[in-house]
Amino acid sequence: MLIAVDASDSKFRAQLQGLLESNGHRVVEVASRAGAVAALRAAKPHLLVVSCAEGAGDAEFIRSLRAQPDMRLLPVLCVDPKASPGDTVALLDAGADDAITRPFQPPIFLARVRTLLRRVVWAGDAPEEVVTVLTGGPIELKLVSRQAIVTGKPVELTRLEFDLLAHMLKHPDRAFKRDELLAAVWNYPGSVETRTLDKHVESLRRKVGRCASLIQTVHGVGYRFTPAPVKA
Repeated sequence: MLIAVDASDSKFRAQLQGLLESNGHRVVEVASRAGAVAALRAAKPHLLVVSCAEGAGDAEFIRSLRAQPDMRLLPVLCVDPKASPGDTVALLDAGADDAITRPFQPPIFLARVRTLLRRVVWAGDAPEEVVTVLTGGPIELKLVSRQAIVTGKPVELTRLEFDLLAHMLKHPDRAFKRDELLAAVWNYPGSVETRTLDKHVESLRRKVGRCASLIQTVHGVGYRFTPAPVKA
C-alpha cells in the first residue's frame, strides 16, 4: 500500500498514482497533509510517497511525521518538483529515506520505490507477496526483488524482458498494439523500432519454455498474454 500526499498539485499526484498502480502497487491517495497521520494509521502502508509542493513546508511535514513513534520506521520517498541541493538535504535531514527531483524518468522513480520496498521485505515487516507479486497461470513475477518464477523454477530475464512480461501480466487477455508496448516498456516509442520489440518477445518465449504459448501473436495488431494453464 502506498499513499501519495500533496498539498496542491493534484494533476501530478494523479500521474504518480497512475504510474504506481500500473506497476502493481496498491495506492491510497491523501490530498491533505492535515489528515495524513490518521490516514496512515488506518491504511498501514508499506511506503509513503510525498509529492512535494513549493513552499508547502515539506521538511516540517516529514519532521512532524517522524515525531510520531509509530511513524519512525515507515519508508518515505519525496518527489520534489524544483528541489535545490539544499532542499533535498533538508528533506533527508528531516527524516525522508530518499528524494527524487522532477523531471525524472518513470523507471528511475519505480526503481527507487522498489529499493525502499525491498527494505521492508528484507526486514521481515511484510512478505513480498503482500507488497507486489504478479501471477499469470504458471508464471509469477516478484516486482520488488525482480524475480521471475516459471512453473516453480527461477528464470533469468533482462530488465526489458521482465518489464515487458509484467506489463502484459497486468492486463491478461488484452491485445496490445506494438506501439503501445513500446510506449509502456521502453518509454521512447519514437526512437525504438518494432523489430526490437519482436526480438524481445522471441527471447522471452525461449526463456519461459513451455509457457511460450501464453504470449500470443495477434496478427495485424501485436501481442497478448493469455494466462491459460499449460499442459504437462
